[in-house]
Amino acid sequence: MKILKFLLDLFFLTRPVVLVPVWGFALFGLRLSVAEPVEAVEAFAQILFFSLSVASVYVLNQIADRKVDEANGGFPLLVKTNISNKTAMIWAIILAVMSIVLPVLSGFPKIAVLSFLSLLVGFFYCFAPFSFSGRPVLDFLSNALGYGTIAFAAGWILGGGEINLGFIRAMLPYFFMMAGGSISSTLPDFDGDKANGKNTTAVHFGKKTAHFIALGCIIASIVGAYYQSDFVAFSASAVAVVFYILYALNWQSQKLMEACYKVGGGISMLIIGVFYPILLISGAVIVLASILYFRIFYGVSYPSLLPAEGSENV
Repeated sequence: MKILKFLLDLFFLTRPVVLVPVWGFALFGLRLSVAEPVEAVEAFAQILFFSLSVASVYVLNQIADRKVDEANGGFPLLVKTNISNKTAMIWAIILAVMSIVLPVLSGFPKIAVLSFLSLLVGFFYCFAPFSFSGRPVLDFLSNALGYGTIAFAAGWILGGGEINLGFIRAMLPYFFMMAGGSISSTLPDFDGDKANGKNTTAVHFGKKTAHFIALGCIIASIVGAYYQSDFVAFSASAVAVVFYILYALNWQSQKLMEACYKVGGGISMLIIGVFYPILLISGAVIVLASILYFRIFYGVSYPSLLPAEGSENV
């Protein structure tokens, strides 16, 4: 049981639920790249290989933020598992190597290049002297670049598209969508980040100003999607902007704060899942596995990560 728990701990350190949006952003690019037909299963396999680079970054981020995560409360998995930073670093390196080697071995060297770029941005994001995760503007730009540009490019290239002006026009709505969501996702961590000297966009500008910057990004996504006739990006951002406006009218609502980045993201994944049902299937499997994992091994309910009634830690 201990070995099984250790292996599952390593797997869930990659934050598989948060990898689903990575796959989604890549599929956005695949859908809009119409240069040539592509086998969806083969393309999704390459997207999975690419996403190992993001999984590696997630592990690195938990290593770098271990103390801050403890201060922010919640359920920081790396802390709860008691996995050492050394072991986590070895796991991150294995994932990073796989994200580059597997695409090369399967004949997709361009995906390997994107994996390398993802890892590079992730390193700048996590570690000193760069530490973009704790620097205003650079924090959300890093996330927008990682998801809205690099992950999007993975799908675009798999669809036979070239990195040109057409790519930039198609990518921008997703870049701004992710930028806005990234800013909003740091608002719940405001107090812990501030106490630990993590100078995020929210900490630097304050919650209200940061929220309006995020709102501007979502509006930019709507405008860009409209001119590109991209109803997927337009629909997701248009739904999200409603919650951004409502939160601006009620700053005390924690639920509205979280809805800003959760609702639009969820809607966008559902829409792209209609085009690629494999995303919905894999996402559902991961959510179910997460519920069972956190309940059985840690006695908490997922996704709230609050103690589950009648459960005991294993």
